[in-house]
Amino acid sequence: MKHSIYIYKCANSTIIIEGKVNSIVLDQCTKVGVQFTSVVSLIEFINCKSMKAQVIERVPTIQIEKTDGCHIYLSSTSLDTEFITSKSSEMSVNIPFGDSEYKEYPIAEQFKTYIQNGNKLVTVANESSGV
Repeated sequence: MKHSIYIYKCANSTIIIEGKVNSIVLDQCTKVGVQFTSVVSLIEFINCKSMKAQVIERVPTIQIEKTDGCHIYLSSTSLDTEFITSKSSEMSVNIPFGDSEYKEYPIAEQFKTYIQNGNKLVTVANESSGV
């Protein structure tokens, strides 16, 4: 649980991490799939392409930065996971539906911000972003 895993410039691989770890970071990876049991803080994708991740038990936060193509498969015990994204595209989350099926939802890439009541900024997903 005290271990943090850092994976750098990995390509065309599948990585399986068993047990509970503190965090997982994938940096500049391409076409990598990662399956993990449980993460205490977060899993982070930085400057990656064509990534897949599957949560077996639990992850509180998934952070995606400068990544094109990131598909997340959550477990039924991770439905409260928070996503933090920036400068990324082609992101989706697959949520368990029934016994062995998943339903795919896109994560918004574009946002619209407007001023409400002259003193408050409000940001919502842009309708043209497929959400």
